[in-house]
Amino acid sequence: MNALVVYAHPNHEGFCHAVCRSVIEGLTAAGIHYHLVDLYKENFNPALIFNSIKRRSEMKSDPETARYRQLVATADHLIFVYPTWWSGMPAILRGFFDRVFASGFAYTYIGLYPHGLLKKKAATLIYTMDTPAFYARLFRRNIEWKAVKGPVLSFCGIRPVRRLVLYGVRLSSEKKRKAFLSRVHSYCSHL
Repeated sequence: MNALVVYAHPNHEGFCHAVCRSVIEGLTAAGIHYHLVDLYKENFNPALIFNSIKRRSEMKSDPETARYRQLVATADHLIFVYPTWWSGMPAILRGFFDRVFASGFAYTYIGLYPHGLLKKKAATLIYTMDTPAFYARLFRRNIEWKAVKGPVLSFCGIRPVRRLVLYGVRLSSEKKRKAFLSRVHSYCSHL
C-alpha cells in the first residue's frame, strides 16, 4: 500500500502536529510506504486563479500542482490531518482540493453526470476540534464532515471515506490526548 499524508496546520509544536507524527508512526509500524505533504511548510499557494493565462480547463495540467497530482495518483490511501476552524478545514487545505482535484484529473462529466476519476482509492480525515462531541453532533450536525466526504472525496470517486475526530481538544487532559494519539496510531497501523 502507498499512502499520502496531507498535513494542514501551521504550528509544528502543537497537538495537531503530534497527531501527524502518530499517523506516520502508525504507518511505519505497519510497513506502509507513505509520502508526507506539509502544506504550510511547503508554502502551498491555496489561491485559485483563473484568467487569460490560467484557464480553468487547463488546471489538470498546471505545472505548479503537477507534483501533488502525481502523489494523489500514486496513492492508494489519502490521509488528511488538520484542525477544524470555523466549522471547516483550514483555507490552505481547501485550496489544495480546489487546485489539485481538478476537472479532468479528479473528476469529469459524462453528459450531465459527474464521474469520479480517483476510484480504487480510500481516504481518512483525521481532524481535531475544540467543540465537545455532543455539541458537534447535535447542534452542528457534523457539518465539517459532510462538507468534505460527499461533495469532494466521494464526488471524485474516492471510497470508502472514513474519519477520526478528536473532539474537545482544547480542554482535554494529558491523559485524554495520549489516548487520542494512541487511537490514531492504532488506526493507521491497521489500514
